[in-house]
Order: sequence, then structure tokens, then C-alpha cells
Amino acid sequence: MTAVVRPAAAADVSSIATICSTAYRDAYRELLPPGYIDRSVTAFYNEDRVAAEITAVPPEWFGYQVVERDGRVLGAAGGGMTGRISGELSLVYLEAAERGRGLGTMLLDRVTDQIRRAGGTEVWVSVFLGDQPGIGFYRARGFEPVETVRAALSRVDDHIRSLRMRCSL
Repeated sequence: MTAVVRPAAAADVSSIATICSTAYRDAYRELLPPGYIDRSVTAFYNEDRVAAEITAVPPEWFGYQVVERDGRVLGAAGGGMTGRISGELSLVYLEAAERGRGLGTMLLDRVTDQIRRAGGTEVWVSVFLGDQPGIGFYRARGFEPVETVRAALSRVDDHIRSLRMRCSL
């Protein structure tokens, strides 16, 4: 059966939290300090927060989007508007076995379409410095590096930086 992207439902909370937490830990295990990873997973991908963010509160958040095949959630994405013409892709995570099959692009396209329909003419994303697979993924889809900033939840002693990338719509 073909994979489909759809808005997340309450029944997807556990799958989203598990996929995002696991993919985050796997992706950044060699790149980021364990304490930072734990703080981020606890803050962003706990089931209570995911449950609260399932539904949309447009335009700042369009709600989680999931990709599924045969009724099984394989990945999640989300984003929203940060300004009158600017949108932000907040996350795209997949089960490890599903990477490289076009599902991340399907999720990115869904969030990009939501931003475009809300009047956005550009999409921004933050990627950790050193995350070559992530930077390559976004570059291949038209994102260009713009600036380097301190990463969300980074403390002064962490020195964790993100590359801000932008794609014009």
C-alpha cells in the first residue's frame, strides 16, 4: 500500500512521541551532548506536549502531520507561521527503517503547502551545525544557509549552534 500524509489524530500521540524521541536520539547521538539530547526530548516529545499539539492553532502551528502506510504511523512533521510571509518547519522525523524512501519529502511538502496556503512566501528550518545528512536533505530541496544561531534549549556552556536555512516558495 502507498504511504499517505494526513493530519495527526489523538490516537497517534504515542506513535509520534516514540518516533520523534527515538529519531532525535539516533540522529544526534554522535553530534550533541547527552544532557542536551535528554532536555530536548523531554521538552518537545513527551506525550503530554504532543497530545496538546495534535490539533492546529493556525497560523502559528498547523498541528502534527503524519505519514502512514497500512494504518501504521512511520513519521511526523510540523510547522507554522512565524510572520506575515514566513513559515517555520519545526520538525520532520521518521522511523529509522523508513528513511531514504521519500517519506520525509512528503512530510516536508505537506508543511510547505500549509505555509503557502497561509500566505507564506518562504520557509525556514534550523539544522544543527555538523548534521551533514540534515543539511544535505534540506539543500537538496532548495533550502540555502543564511545564518548561524544558538540552538533552542542550548545553554551558554553547551555551545550548541544551529544553521538557519531558508527556501523561497
